Amino acid sequence: MNERGKAGTRRRRRGKLKKLWIPLAFLLPALGLYAVFFVYPFLFSLSLSFQKWNLISPDKEFVGLANYIHLLHDDVFWISLRNSALYVLMTVPLAVGIGLAMALLVESMWKGKRLYRLVFFLPVVSSIGVISIVWGLMYNPQVGAVNALLASFGIQGPNWINDPAMALWALAIVGIWKGFGYNMVLYISGLKSIDRSLYEAAAIDGAGRRGQFRHVTLPLLSPVTFFILVMSIISSFQVFATIQIITRGGPNNSTNVLVYQIYQEAFQFFNIGAAAASSTLLLVIVGTLTIVQLRLSQKMVHYQ
Repeated sequence: MNERGKAGTRRRRRGKLKKLWIPLAFLLPALGLYAVFFVYPFLFSLSLSFQKWNLISPDKEFVGLANYIHLLHDDVFWISLRNSALYVLMTVPLAVGIGLAMALLVESMWKGKRLYRLVFFLPVVSSIGVISIVWGLMYNPQVGAVNALLASFGIQGPNWINDPAMALWALAIVGIWKGFGYNMVLYISGLKSIDRSLYEAAAIDGAGRRGQFRHVTLPLLSPVTFFILVMSIISSFQVFATIQIITRGGPNNSTNVLVYQIYQEAFQFFNIGAAAASSTLLLVIVGTLTIVQLRLSQKMVHYQ
């Protein structure tokens, strides 16, 4: 009886293993691509952060934590970290707020919803290179469209790109303009998923439009808001193309952010170890912020 029981147990285990291998076989191509394009580059970059390498010589010298110590004593690194944090604070709240406002406005319309969705979403799918060139021309202090528009209202426009006090704001405006359409589409999908009977019940209880928005719309949009916040913060920390094309980190490093500083260390100064160390610190910063948001979401995100 015991032998039969053991044989049955072995057969069941073999059956479970066969069932497990089938989905794993289908996942292998995706896992292989993930390992090649994500895991290996991460491990390679992490190993480079402990080495000294100029990208040209085949020899690499192990230097331990010297690259990290160099960064912590580098003024440009701290400036770029501060600028990255400021850029996130400038772009994320406004892009989220404008996206929500536009979603509510478009959904309240009787006609033209598809047209406005298309118009507001066009910047999202437009080439970042083309957008940067066009905005760079628009910011021209003499012939740019932005200052011309301000002058029509009697306002003297600043020197957007060459003024250290305004350059980061100029880039933030581009980031907000390009990103709020994506947030708007996500919020529209969230608004459509809210049960209309909840608004009817709130109206019966005496809630006006503000009360319905505060007690029904905002809580039930919290999962969408959480997703948008996480993705927007990650995207804002990764800003590069607009800075490379419009300001090149200037003037006086006023728009130099972490990703652009990594680019400079790697491909202008050929200090690959410092660039890898900086990218590792960026990963730690973004990962820490994401974990904090995940913890906060357990208390602040509400589901129907």
